[in-house]
Amino acid sequence: MPAAATPAVATDEPFRIAIVMPSSKDDIAWSQSMYSALVAVQTEMGGESALEIAVSENMFQVADAAAAIRGYAADDNDLVIAHGTQYGDSMFEVAIDFPETSFA
Repeated sequence: MPAAATPAVATDEPFRIAIVMPSSKDDIAWSQSMYSALVAVQTEMGGESALEIAVSENMFQVADAAAAIRGYAADDNDLVIAHGTQYGDSMFEVAIDFPETSFA
């Protein structure tokens, strides 16, 4: 029998998502689709008081993106999204140091 899911714990703090993108959040393509989806979720959850979104755009240099990913994790974001396969190795390296943070 599968284990029961742990219920979410109510908190006064907003859920915090940080995203690192290779292009701008209004690129009419890859990054904009993700950013727009996050904004839609934010709206559905009740706005910025429920969900904070931090964005790093135009992260063409993987080393710069890795630093941003690490910074967001160190800043206690609940979820850090590395929006591009070029960031995969960096994300996995950072994730080891932040077991309480979720990464995608």
